[in-house]
Amino acid sequence: MPDACTLSPAQRPALIAAWLLAGAGTLPFLAGAVDVVLRNGEWLGAVQIYGAVIASFVCGIHWGAALVAAEGLALRLFLISNIAALLGWVAALLPAGPGFLLLAVLFAALLLVDRHLWRARLWPLWFWRLRGIITAVVVGACLVIGAVA
Repeated sequence: MPDACTLSPAQRPALIAAWLLAGAGTLPFLAGAVDVVLRNGEWLGAVQIYGAVIASFVCGIHWGAALVAAEGLALRLFLISNIAALLGWVAALLPAGPGFLLLAVLFAALLLVDRHLWRARLWPLWFWRLRGIITAVVVGACLVIGAVA
């Protein structure tokens, strides 16, 4: 699996775009954390739904990995990602405090799946690093929101 330093020049714009788009995806979580700390948390409902959507998005990425994984791993990925997507939905239905705490746990658990996919050589190192950094930001924001809301 090619890594960032072995990508062809034609592939590098996609890598840069992935980092920029993933970083932009953290902005609603960071805005929610600022909102709950400095204001009255009026955006939290929208951020909570966004969190469920993003958790489902990550689950969809795992489904994509399942399509090329060995049969046993594929079945586990299908099951885990469906359960995780449903937990994201539950998190969206809960009050903000427990909902964001559940999202924090969910995103951390999804990162463990990514770690397994990297170790199984289904993810390149650059993607594992991206997922780790983005997940740290998202989990941190969710914990702040969950603690303050």
